[in-house]
Amino acid sequence: MIRNISPQLKAWDVSKLSKVIIMKGMGEGRFSVGDDVLEILQKVKEKDPDSLYYFQEKSALIQMISTLSTPYVSILDGYALGGALGLFGHGPFRVATEKTIFAMPEPTLGVIFNAGASFFLPRLDGAIGTYLALTGSRIEGLDTFYAGIATHYVPSARLNALEERLIDLETSEHDIIQRVLEKFVEPVPAKRIGFGTSIRQAMDRCFQHDSLEDILRALDDEKPTSWTRETKHKLLSMSPTSLRVTLKALRKGKTMSLDQCLKMEFDLMQKFLVTKDFHEGVDATLVQKPRKKPAWQPAVLQDVPDEDIEEVYFNRPAPNTLSLPGKIGLFKLPYSRYTLPTEEDVRLAITGEGTEFGFEGRLTHPDDVLVWFEKGHRNKQGVREKVLDILQRKAYLDKDNQLQWSA
Repeated sequence: MIRNISPQLKAWDVSKLSKVIIMKGMGEGRFSVGDDVLEILQKVKEKDPDSLYYFQEKSALIQMISTLSTPYVSILDGYALGGALGLFGHGPFRVATEKTIFAMPEPTLGVIFNAGASFFLPRLDGAIGTYLALTGSRIEGLDTFYAGIATHYVPSARLNALEERLIDLETSEHDIIQRVLEKFVEPVPAKRIGFGTSIRQAMDRCFQHDSLEDILRALDDEKPTSWTRETKHKLLSMSPTSLRVTLKALRKGKTMSLDQCLKMEFDLMQKFLVTKDFHEGVDATLVQKPRKKPAWQPAVLQDVPDEDIEEVYFNRPAPNTLSLPGKIGLFKLPYSRYTLPTEEDVRLAITGEGTEFGFEGRLTHPDDVLVWFEKGHRNKQGVREKVLDILQRKAYLDKDNQLQWSA
């Protein structure tokens, strides 16, 4: 599939006739369920180099998508799992519907993520990306919009009309595509933000840590809830090696460029493809009927020292090095202005550190913050609700009635 998509995207991007590229799933109820791990595993067993070429070609495709000059619109009307992130996460327009289901199930398979996930996930608000990557939990519908995974939320029933409108356009200006998308979005509920305030706060407290042991201790320190119990159960059922490597890759990826992240993931994937955990995870989860509990090796976190993970997976060279068509050096994807404001955006506005916003000093009142972001995002649907949620969780009024950012 990758070999079919790449040349077509390249041709469309240079064609004067192509005004917008729409990426969507062919099957009902799914955008993409990710990489065909059964086929990849079979190629690994046969020592077929295609198992590695696939990830090399996919990395080049991701780099291409991140720099397309033609507007690229992904429509996530259904499942968008794991490696599917590579087909939508690095493009400017990501449309979710009430049917959207996003998850990163790699730790359940005893493997590491790819698709530029080490670049995309750490740049989501708070600890959302870490939580999703380590637990394999699903995030659905409107929540994907508030979390920043999607840039727009459009009801599934409106998609045909939206596609027809996009196809009829005679321009490839991104701002016009943005305005068209906003005409089809659904007015969002005033009092519904992804995960709910209490869960988001607990998520940030627990998953801010840089070690699995600290994350598990933080979960134990929380008031027991169904969320804390379920989250801890998920973590303890995953491949310990996969969890260790995933967390380290997320922390490293936060300060790396997209190219650097793709190269790191390519190195890690080479090492994981030959591990017993990958073979065991795929067999137990996807082959055995009914599913069985994977027998991970090692079986517990205590037997997977951080120092060994750093040496084996990050310091030791992989057999092959990823070669990308060009050196892009993106540390922040272009067109991020089409997404909802992030917590970091709001923090910079309140602290006065946000010189890129074009104002001097800082915003000291909640109404000023709302007006600033609504104006800056041209009254984009969901901005008000997202900013109010951030202010509720992350800011407070001091004794002088001045807005302050919580540490």
